[in-house]
Amino acid sequence: MTDYLSFNAAEDLDAAEIDRINRDFYGRFNYPWRPLSLTALADPAFQARFLCQEAGDFDGTAVPADGDIWVAGCGTNQAVITALRFPGARVLGTDISTRSLEVAAETARQLGLTNLTLEEASLNEPRHEAAFDHVICTGVIHHNADPEVPLGTLARALRPCGVMELMVYNYYHRTHTTAFQKAIRTLSRASGRGGDIAAELPMTMQMVATFPQAGSMADFLALQRDLPEPAVADSLLQPVEYSYTVETLAALAARAGLALGQPCVNQFDRLSGQFSWDLALTGPAGEAFAALDDMRRWQVANLLMVEKSPMLWFYLGHGPGRRTRAEVNAEFLARPFCPATCETRTYILGEDGHYSLSPRAARLPAPAEPADPQARALFAASDGTAPMRALFDRLGLATDEAMVTRLRTHLTTPAFPYLVAA
Repeated sequence: MTDYLSFNAAEDLDAAEIDRINRDFYGRFNYPWRPLSLTALADPAFQARFLCQEAGDFDGTAVPADGDIWVAGCGTNQAVITALRFPGARVLGTDISTRSLEVAAETARQLGLTNLTLEEASLNEPRHEAAFDHVICTGVIHHNADPEVPLGTLARALRPCGVMELMVYNYYHRTHTTAFQKAIRTLSRASGRGGDIAAELPMTMQMVATFPQAGSMADFLALQRDLPEPAVADSLLQPVEYSYTVETLAALAARAGLALGQPCVNQFDRLSGQFSWDLALTGPAGEAFAALDDMRRWQVANLLMVEKSPMLWFYLGHGPGRRTRAEVNAEFLARPFCPATCETRTYILGEDGHYSLSPRAARLPAPAEPADPQARALFAASDGTAPMRALFDRLGLATDEAMVTRLRTHLTTPAFPYLVAA
């Protein structure tokens, strides 16, 4: 298998040329669009503790509450969201798009953010050395001429014990997307790498509205109809795209001196409920699957779940000292946990394009109790004294790796911030 899989990236791409194309593309399509609401956390340690727990650090030392965070390829709002979630941290947001940074700066000004710095910069030009406790780069490196170069930039910037959050496209999620991208380039007779947006956008929007050919492409395009124009363009007209499998992502990471750690439950997979890497196999296949190491288990799940597999959204770190799922689960069972809570403030986007503070008070977690009944029982029993294994025994819960992973995920991660290690 090659190091990457792609329909529309050639071997002779020039980094500076692709940077220019992406700058122009995201100058035309501000992505992502401004959210209708933004949430600020009052406790500077809250997000950091849950991030560390999901990455396998229950002591919460890898990413301190007052640490340094780099949001690389931040777009219009990711650095702003990060600064709101980590109010005690120093956050740097960089992007290749001048217009995206202008949108982010205006939002930060409206919110009165003081912990955020924004800079225009290319990930193909290294500027930082062991400078950040946490590096966030989601949906970015796969749009570069050679993703290995920006990933190397990120790896150099990450401190030795730091945590990187990385997302690249899952090959099995992108077959329709990249097939459409190649088809629209052929229809527009575009001669340049960046395509011909003036010709491609009207044709794309027409096919999204009415696609006459029955089949899976028609179903895929129908899903785009209620999305804003920037989202449709990012999905269907992006000029350069690589996509990966678990196997090829791990190889890419290794060449940058990084290792895949634990999966990250992101907002998209959480919404779809599609974030588990465990297959419900039975018999000899189930036994063989359960016996696999993390990488092979993720690889098999990626292959057999196909388009239903989770996004390739992982925590990464330096060197071979990555903690396995079994090690993380063992510590989870050995630790007592306390219920967590955090006050929040919500800013609402008005019709005038400005954010204003909502008078309504709110708290995390929300909902106040886990929806999963077994997680809810563990949550109710957790008082910071008894180790989790004792609570599993008391409630008659199995402690196989799949069960422990599921309940750990539903209780101790940023997506489900219910329990913090005592």
